Amino acid sequence: MTATPLGFANATHQTARTRHGWSKALQLTPDLYPGVGGKRLRATLLEQAYAFAGGRDTAPVLMVDAVEMLHAGSLVIDDFEDDSLTRRGQPALHRVIGPSRAVNAGNWMYFRALELAAAALEDSARSAALVGRFITVARQCHEGQAIDLATRIDEVTPWQAQVTALAISRWKTGRLASLAAWCGAHAAAGDPQTLQAVAAFGCRVGICLQMKNDLDELRELLDGSDRCDDLRNRRVTWPWAWAASELSAEQFAAWQRRLRRSVGQPAALRPLAQDLLAATHRRAAAAINTRLDRAIDRLTAAREAGPLAAVCDALRIAIEPTKAEALS
Repeated sequence: MTATPLGFANATHQTARTRHGWSKALQLTPDLYPGVGGKRLRATLLEQAYAFAGGRDTAPVLMVDAVEMLHAGSLVIDDFEDDSLTRRGQPALHRVIGPSRAVNAGNWMYFRALELAAAALEDSARSAALVGRFITVARQCHEGQAIDLATRIDEVTPWQAQVTALAISRWKTGRLASLAAWCGAHAAAGDPQTLQAVAAFGCRVGICLQMKNDLDELRELLDGSDRCDDLRNRRVTWPWAWAASELSAEQFAAWQRRLRRSVGQPAALRPLAQDLLAATHRRAAAAINTRLDRAIDRLTAAREAGPLAAVCDALRIAIEPTKAEALS
């Protein structure tokens, strides 16, 4: 991690008074700083793609910080748009400093990410390509978020639930993971074939990451967490998409009505989460693990996957028995 990823110590912000003023105004929680919070899967993707493409030593620190900063900014904005209570075990930023300042801080992080990306490489042409990629991916992620915000799971058909879950995951989580992998290969001066291969790999891994995140939110709700943004906001998620492929149209419609009745009643959401998990846990494990295997196979067609294959291990899930199966 660079010594000053937030930029408070550059030429225009060198006095202690000014640094304090900026820090107080933005008031970012410690785990939103690059290199501190979260799973850091995107940073790992970037670093491993750098090695995969033949990079020497380590990937440029500024580039890693840029990807992490872009991701952290998106979390701040997403939490505001979802009216989330928590993020990474702490109150969401907009609940600490208010929505206006949180949105401003999240947007500031987007621009700071571009600054970090622009300074990551010395070659002007490759630097311009890197910044252009950041801008394109940020726009694509916002388009995916627009689909997420505009669609309600209780208002779609089973087929629409499946294609919408894929579209949201591809344009949000998938594109950002793809950016991380592409950046690593780009920093290593990878050839066009390598860049294309790692970008596609990153997108596939990102989709699996979203699948796992959707499952984890249900599991955490059953474990006592207060975070139930997906159900409370009637989001199109992968458990619903898998249920849509397992249930009859009539059964799926009944679950949609059940969700509609449960909104505003947190206690009623837990039984629904439990039923969603019970109905889809085997399909979920198979879907995630199969996608990861295919991602590695397609990457290997370009070159031995090597360190990138290890990234997938963190996302694989075991096929766990339901309570009914465990008792039988």
